[in-house]
Amino acid sequence: MHTRLTTLMALAAFLSLPVTAMAQEAVNTDNKDTSSVHHIVKTDTPSADADNNKAKAEVKDTDKKDDDDKSWSVSASLGFDLGLGAFVKHDYAKRIRSRFKFAVTGSYTIPVIDVDIYAQTGFSQWMSKAGGTNGQYEFRWADSEIGFSRNIWSYKSGDFKFSFDGALAFTLPTSTASINTKLYTTIAPSLALSFTLDKFTFAYAITYGHNFNKYTSTALDPSDVDVLSRSTGEELLGAHAVAIDGVLTEIELANQFAINYQFIKQFGMTVGLAFADGWTYDNGTITKDDEFVSPYAKVGRGHSQYSSGSLAFTYVPIKYVALALSMVSTQPWKTADNKTLRFPWFDTVSPAKNYTKFMFTASFTY
Repeated sequence: MHTRLTTLMALAAFLSLPVTAMAQEAVNTDNKDTSSVHHIVKTDTPSADADNNKAKAEVKDTDKKDDDDKSWSVSASLGFDLGLGAFVKHDYAKRIRSRFKFAVTGSYTIPVIDVDIYAQTGFSQWMSKAGGTNGQYEFRWADSEIGFSRNIWSYKSGDFKFSFDGALAFTLPTSTASINTKLYTTIAPSLALSFTLDKFTFAYAITYGHNFNKYTSTALDPSDVDVLSRSTGEELLGAHAVAIDGVLTEIELANQFAINYQFIKQFGMTVGLAFADGWTYDNGTITKDDEFVSPYAKVGRGHSQYSSGSLAFTYVPIKYVALALSMVSTQPWKTADNKTLRFPWFDTVSPAKNYTKFMFTASFTY
């Protein structure tokens, strides 16, 4: 499955909270994973690098007096992240995953209907190779996105604020992985609500994603794979396409929570928690006639679950500039033996898998 879980997109878009949402860092990159949850809150979409969006919002608030009539904005961010696998002591287990990331976003508010329309894209420059599909020093485009968002209802009284927002996003498959999975687009409607009391902000968002792929599995040109190795399930789809790996994700659902505390106007902290479910396509390969299928299973679809915990600090040193330092752990709910729950903010079980990563981001907004 490939759910687009990578930074609380809904919260970032509506509430500008620096919370990273679910994305499977084991396969993360700017791609779509072909076997697990990844698209609803995708860490490697430009919006997923919104760990500093709270700081961006603070920049906007600072500029409101000067730019009350400005209906558009442009922002760019440059970041670096490093996986926990780099800190493993034993060389044979060490898995260094590091990269620079760049993203650019433009938005415009349609005055008559008060709807925000935005577009964003970005890329990564990998600095390491440690498993996965990325090569050392490999340059990769991320998926791009266009979307619409609108405040549905809001209320303010003194230090208390309440906001209810909605959005609709569409993915443009510009990454190599999305092209390989023959993705047409992902449609992701979302709802978010938040309330602020003095220096605290509490937020919740729910996002539904529906992927539209040409095939139900990743498809590559036969010249790129060994089609004679049928033990892993390669199947010819035509003269120029061969299916590999498992079944792709069709449906995704993510729930995201965040608490933000603003120490001072320029400095704040956010703690986030997200969890997501993904369901594969029902391609007819699993039926009730299969003797190994559980009587409790929903026949025809695979299912996976992931959780993500994040901690972020944001700082606005000068007008238009924001800095963010954050940590996020994205991982399965339970360990491989299915007996122990993983701690949501730090991977204490399998650090070599890079479920936890550390990030620094600088953003510029006008």
